[in-house]
Amino acid sequence: SDLLPLDFLSEVIPSSGPPLRGIRMVQTQGVRGLRLSPPARDLSFPASRLFVNCELFPEEFSIIITLKIPKGIPPKKNEYIFTALEEHSQDLLLGLRYSVDKLHFLFWDKGVLQGPKRHIIFRDVRLSDGQWHTLLLAVAGKYMSLTVDCSMPVDMDLDVPFPSSLNTSGFRFYIGSRRRRKGLFTGLLRQLVLLPGSDATSRICPNPSPKLAVLSVPRILQDLPVKPSENEVLKYPYEVNMKVTLGSRPLCMKSENGQLWFDTLHRGLYLCDGSSWISMLQAKERLDYVEEYQNIVTNSETLDIEIFEIPNVGLFVATANKRSRPGSGIYKWTNGKFEPYQNITTYEAQVWKHFTIGKKVRQIFLAVANLGEAEGRRGFSMIYKWSHRKSKFFLYQKVKTESARDWEAFQIAGETFLAVANHVQG
Repeated sequence: SDLLPLDFLSEVIPSSGPPLRGIRMVQTQGVRGLRLSPPARDLSFPASRLFVNCELFPEEFSIIITLKIPKGIPPKKNEYIFTALEEHSQDLLLGLRYSVDKLHFLFWDKGVLQGPKRHIIFRDVRLSDGQWHTLLLAVAGKYMSLTVDCSMPVDMDLDVPFPSSLNTSGFRFYIGSRRRRKGLFTGLLRQLVLLPGSDATSRICPNPSPKLAVLSVPRILQDLPVKPSENEVLKYPYEVNMKVTLGSRPLCMKSENGQLWFDTLHRGLYLCDGSSWISMLQAKERLDYVEEYQNIVTNSETLDIEIFEIPNVGLFVATANKRSRPGSGIYKWTNGKFEPYQNITTYEAQVWKHFTIGKKVRQIFLAVANLGEAEGRRGFSMIYKWSHRKSKFFLYQKVKTESARDWEAFQIAGETFLAVANHVQG
């Protein structure tokens, strides 16, 4: 029986934790894909993660790729879709790359003494047209075929069969690169799947959308973006290419399904569902003597802000952010707006309190009320002190608290006091 498809993209996109550097999510032509930048050249996973019980690469298999390659690739440029390399060398076990009108399949059975490296070329494969395409490469011994967008397959007989004992021990799969800057994939990737033991053509073709035929696509690329919970931002930077009609209300019929219209008079954004315009975003009425000046992007949900001034330095805003990573931010007034200045690790920060001690030599402090656990232990809030020499806040004191909610600073007879409001135990 056929084995389950092995989704390469799902292996490198974490389902939890911080997002990976160098990955941007892009929606174009109504479809979402991943764009890679140079930090992503090390986007990889060990072969042992796929081949758990047997280290041999399957003798018969299919590779299914859905990609979008921009127009205008230089004639001599090659870009890698994926490779399998040794951990500590540039020896290539397996790879797939494309040029302006060719698709190159490379493999090498290193276990065979003096085994030759094989380079199979499919010619007149023109993918760099700015459109989505789905490729299916099927391999079985001396037989290989390439199907583009569920069209007529191109068959090829190999002089040397694909190795039956291709050992993957000590190898890593790299997505969109050969572990170096040169040859980095510059298009969009939506699907990259290995199906062992089977020609997958019958599983995805014929298809009503042959350019987007699907065997397995990561969940993050399947659905349209939804509103994040808890005021979070999207996991990966997100782009979308879509035309927006401006002006008076246009027609909304089946042919306009999915189109956007921005009502410039009432400042509303609408989506056509094939029969009527659905309101997606509409400007709220506001008082004419209050105008929005600046939106500050914070690390996570902001529960409080503290505005304070440091003499001869400037005006600052400290935001109390819910997430401990990357914590809470301090912003400085620079060139007519608040700019990020310093980030401080906090634990479900509830409030910041600015206070000073001394008159001749003024010491400047910021206290944060932490509701959550600090360093694995419950019940600590922090006080930070301003360093005039380094122009930053540094940790000054840890204070035992019990799910702190608020701080208040006050003076009695020249002495400075801090009072904390705890959520539990007084």
